[in-house]
Amino acid sequence: MKIALFSTNLTFSQYMLAELNRKHTVKIWKNNPNSQIGWANTLKLLDWCDVAYLEWSQSPNIEISQIQAVGKPLILFCHGYDIMYHTFVDWRNIAGLIIQDAHYPRLLRLRTEWAKENPSLPPLPKLPKKILVKSLGVDLQRFTPLSQAIPEYHIIIHASWIRPVKRIYAAIQQFYDLIYLDENKPWKMTLIGQWEGTYKQEERWEYLMACRELIEQLNFPPDRLFLKPTNFASDIWPQFAKTADLYWCTSWRESFGASMAEVCACGGYPLINNYLGADKVYPKKYLCKTPYEMIQKTIEWGNLSPDEKIRERQIIRKHIEQFDVKKASKEIRLFIEEVVGVQK
Repeated sequence: MKIALFSTNLTFSQYMLAELNRKHTVKIWKNNPNSQIGWANTLKLLDWCDVAYLEWSQSPNIEISQIQAVGKPLILFCHGYDIMYHTFVDWRNIAGLIIQDAHYPRLLRLRTEWAKENPSLPPLPKLPKKILVKSLGVDLQRFTPLSQAIPEYHIIIHASWIRPVKRIYAAIQQFYDLIYLDENKPWKMTLIGQWEGTYKQEERWEYLMACRELIEQLNFPPDRLFLKPTNFASDIWPQFAKTADLYWCTSWRESFGASMAEVCACGGYPLINNYLGADKVYPKKYLCKTPYEMIQKTIEWGNLSPDEKIRERQIIRKHIEQFDVKKASKEIRLFIEEVVGVQK
């Protein structure tokens, strides 16, 4: 089968591409700054393929969904924030939808809210009958626990890019409260993420300034707050992830949270802001309704015995094993094959 992959961000495609290429021929759409050439590439690839795999509900995939009589089955993968553009997708042309566990509730909520807010407009086209709710998962062979972990008091936050949705400002405040509420414990936190760069520059610059100002104002004691202002290299991150005792996720939205799952695969205990959909991936014990609850649960973890902490590392590793990226990629391939079969 000939599969055309349309995406402007292949960050999460590595394992899925490897799986598709095992059984099929895949060609990846090449974007071009010249819009006419980019659209010519799109039409040529659509003409070539048996099925178009649209990764992200963003351009050019929204436009592809709107082509009249496109003539090929279209399968759309919604990763996360891109579901905010769901009303621009012509769902009548989408043969199959893949969406991550944490974001399916938000998509349904958005569609319900749209209908309430637009009673005079025709209803949105129905979602396709074929839907796969599947998180991409984690590489369980790359991310493994230390053979003899000695839990200390190391919290990791990984933001990829420092921006408002990750609520790093709030996390810094929480950590300040923690070290004074639980002052007898040697808590330390490593904040990892890209500070500088053009990504979402207008959205981020004031937020970055505020975070820097906050750190200066709070004046942390030495050896407590550590900043890693760039992301780790791919060969270093699996080793550093093993050093985490806890992972704080203060985001108001996540898809699957790849770095969080990777730390969990290494045995790190997650404490997660209870954003919509978080309960589809993690049990209630790891979810926090408020910043104070996250601090409370952190202190509770710190009061466990070393044996109890090691046991908790084993429990979270076992939980995250259900999200094996290689198994998820195979399920996606089988889903695509099923949808194309339905179309014949």
